[in-house]
Amino acid sequence: MVASLQTLPKQIIDKILEICHSKASQSYHPKFYKLHRDFREYAHLCHSLRVSALPYLQKRLVFERYNQAVEGVDKLGLSHEELKTAKKLPPQIKWLTNLRTVVESQSVDKVTEVVVSTFDRYPLPDDVLAVLQEFGFDKHTWTNVTSLYINFKSDYELDDKDISLDEESGGSALSKSDAAAALTNEWIPDESFTALGNYLGITMPNVESLWMDENRCRRVGPRNAMSSYIMDHIDRFKALDLRFAYMPTFGVKVLPAQITRLTLSVHSAYDYVDIPRIVAPTLVSLTLISIPLNYLWDRFCNVPAGSGGATNKSTNGTPSLTTNANTVVFSELRKLEMTFHVPYRSVPSGKTEDDLMWERYRKENGSEIVNEPDTSYKGNPRLKTISIKERTPKFTQLKTTGRRPHFPKLRHLQLNLYPGRISEILKDIPVGQLHSMSISGDLVAFKGIKLKDMNSLHYSSLSCYSESRHRESAHGNRFLAKALSQNSYIRRMTISASTEYRLRLPPAEKITCTGIRRLSLTGQLSYADVPELLRRLPELECLDLQRALFVKPPATVRTAEGMAAHILSSDMRPISTSLIKFVPDVLLRNATDDVVFYNILMVIARVPSLRELKMFSFYSTQFFRELLPLFKIQKVLPYIRHLAALDCTE
Repeated sequence: MVASLQTLPKQIIDKILEICHSKASQSYHPKFYKLHRDFREYAHLCHSLRVSALPYLQKRLVFERYNQAVEGVDKLGLSHEELKTAKKLPPQIKWLTNLRTVVESQSVDKVTEVVVSTFDRYPLPDDVLAVLQEFGFDKHTWTNVTSLYINFKSDYELDDKDISLDEESGGSALSKSDAAAALTNEWIPDESFTALGNYLGITMPNVESLWMDENRCRRVGPRNAMSSYIMDHIDRFKALDLRFAYMPTFGVKVLPAQITRLTLSVHSAYDYVDIPRIVAPTLVSLTLISIPLNYLWDRFCNVPAGSGGATNKSTNGTPSLTTNANTVVFSELRKLEMTFHVPYRSVPSGKTEDDLMWERYRKENGSEIVNEPDTSYKGNPRLKTISIKERTPKFTQLKTTGRRPHFPKLRHLQLNLYPGRISEILKDIPVGQLHSMSISGDLVAFKGIKLKDMNSLHYSSLSCYSESRHRESAHGNRFLAKALSQNSYIRRMTISASTEYRLRLPPAEKITCTGIRRLSLTGQLSYADVPELLRRLPELECLDLQRALFVKPPATVRTAEGMAAHILSSDMRPISTSLIKFVPDVLLRNATDDVVFYNILMVIARVPSLRELKMFSFYSTQFFRELLPLFKIQKVLPYIRHLAALDCTE
C-alpha cells in the first residue's frame, strides 16, 4: 500500500508542518503573511492537513507591509545595483492581514501570537499605529496573546528618508549641504515610538515573549524602535529574542530574574556594547551575537539587585545555591550560543556610526553643518580617521575580574568566530556532559582542543576557515584528523574546512568516530579517498560530500563498453554495507558530465546498500541517461544491479 497524506499518522504530518513553519520563520527576511497563506493552502488540500494546519492559522495574527513596486520586480534578472535602484522607486504600500478571517471565524480567543512586520524599508511608527487603528485592532480584546513579533527591517538599509530625498530633488542628487540639513531635520521623534509602544501595551496586556528584529535606519537615534515598549514592560517578559541595530536599550541595570530564554544580537556592534547585567541562575537558553568578549562573565550575576546575598530554594524544589562572588552559576542553562565580535573601529560610548561619518564629512569639506562633539564623548581625534579594518585586541581577549561560570546542566554549545584559542573558553565549559557542540574559527581557534574527552557528544559541527595561504594545507590536514578523532559514540557530524588545498585522510588508527551515522564533509577531499573513508566508518548511513576533488577519468571510459571494461578490471569489493543516502556536489568548477558520472559511479557501484542519491534534477537525468547502457552489458550487471532501484531526489 502506497503511503499518502490521508494514510500518514497525524504525528508525522504534525512534524512535517512544524519543520516547514520553523524553517520559514527563522529565515533572515521572514515573510509572515506568505507563511500564513501557505498554511491556508495546506489546509485546503485534504482533511489530514487541515487538522494539523488549523492550529497554526488560528494562533497567529499577522500585519505585514508589502511594497508592490518591489514585489513585482523580477529579482533574478537584476544585478545588485539594479535591484537596489528598483527598491528606491516610489513605494506602492499595501498592508496584508488575516484579522478579518480571525474575527469572522470567532477565533479571537485562540490568537496567542501577533506579528507586525515590514521588510522593504524602515517604517514610520505613526504609520504603523494608524494602520493598526484603521484595521480595528483595538476593537477586540487580545488577552490571550503572549508572544509579540516586531520585524522592522529594510533591504539594503533603505528607509523612507532615501525615497523622500530622491523625490524632493526631482530625481537629481541633492547638494551635500541640503543632504546634511535633511538628515538633521528628519529624525523620527521618540514620541512616535512611545505612542506605538503604549498602544501595543494596552491592546495586548499579557505579552510574555518579545521577538524583535530591526536593522539600521539613519533617522532613528541611539534608541531602537521598541525601546519605550521594552522599558515599560520589562518586568513581564519571560522570553526575549532581540536583534538591535545599534546599542541595546532596556532602561534597567539588571534584567529581571524571570527571563528564562534570552537572545541578544547587535547588527552594528562596536567595541563597547552596553547591556544590563543578566541574572544567570534562571536562564534555560542564552544566545549572544556580536557581543565583545572582554569581561564576558562579569556581565552576569547570581541574584537580582537588592535581593540579598544568597539564593533561596525555588518553588519546584531545586536545591538552593549560595552566591559566590567569584562564581556565576547557570544552574538551569541547557543551551548556550555565542557569536563573538571582532570590532572594526574604536567608538567611544554614546557615538554612532553616523556621528563618525559626519565628522569625517565636516573635516574633509570644511562644512560647519555638524556641531563639534560634546566633551562628554571623551573622544580622541584619532578615532575619527581610524581604519575600518583595524582590530582592537583589548576587546578580543577573554579578560575577567576573576569571575568564572558554572554550568551544571549545559547540554548544547555553539561558539562562532572565536578570535583566539577556543580551548581558553572551554576551560569553563563541562565538555564531558555536552550532547551537541558547534564550533567555528580560524587557524588558531582549534589549537589545544581535546575532542577525545567529549564522550557524551552525539552531534558535533566543526568549521575552520583560513586567512593564511602559507599554512592552510598542513593545518587543514591536522584539522580533519582532529575532527575524525572524536569518540565512537558520536552519531552526527559536520566538518567544514575552508582551504584551496587537497585534504588528506589521517592514518586509519586516528579515525576513531566509528559509530557515526550521518556525516557532512565540506572540503577539498579527493574522490580517490572516499572508499577508504567509507571503510573506516562501518555504520555510516548518510554522506553529504561538498567541494570534493574529482579524479580525472581514463580516456577509455567515455563509452559504455569502455566503462564496463574499467569496472571489470577494478577492485569492485563493497566499500560500505551501511550507506543508504549519498549527497554529492555536482556543481564544481570545470567539472564536465563525464567526469561527474565517472567519479560518482565508481563510488556508488561499490555500495550495495545505497538506496538514495540526492543531486540536482538536471544532473540526475543526465546521470541515469549515461547509466542506462551499462545495464545492457551482462558482465557488469552484478555490480550495478542495486542501482536500478536507486531513488534520485533533488
